[in-house]
Amino acid sequence: NEHITCRLCSGYLVDAWTIHECLHSFCRACIFSYFDEDNDDHTTCPVCSTVPHPGNPLLGISKDCWLQQLVYKLVPSLFKREMCQRRMFY
Repeated sequence: NEHITCRLCSGYLVDAWTIHECLHSFCRACIFSYFDEDNDDHTTCPVCSTVPHPGNPLLGISKDCWLQQLVYKLVPSLFKREMCQRRMFY
């Protein structure tokens, strides 16, 4: 399951985002919080240290709808569980 799990939180990908340069994928919340930290070490990919974008690392990533759909097909209960948690949150 290493291809459908986030390397930062070790859970299944939820709202998957992929780095353009190296194609590593992470949960949206995980990668955004990783890049938002005020640390110079957090401007590269957490897995392979590739620089996604020289000025702003958030410009070098994008939402990966195809991967997210694949995760939901492989783990059918994940979508329902995620939607229930979102409803409870809001």
